[in-house]
Amino acid sequence: MVKPSASEHLSEKEKRAAVEAALAGGMEPAEIFKAILQNVYGTNERKNLVVEWGKRLGLDANESLRIAQGANLLRSSRKPSGPSGEKPQRKTPGKTGG
Repeated sequence: MVKPSASEHLSEKEKRAAVEAALAGGMEPAEIFKAILQNVYGTNERKNLVVEWGKRLGLDANESLRIAQGANLLRSSRKPSGPSGEKPQRKTPGKTGG
């Protein structure tokens, strides 16, 4: 069962006003996305909301998704890499004393 978000029963005018108020209050786009995505499950649902609200914030779809992924609100489709971004070195068997 999906809980309805607070924004589902707002008109377009009310949604724009909410975004403008949040930005005027100093909220960052990542904070706005976090508030919007509470109790929303499913990758596609989350992505659609990020893109939709990103447009209201004046962001394109790619920038909106990048911000949400950077804030760990969406999973990245890329495989994680090591801390330096390089492949881990293979362990080579060393000589055992004898």
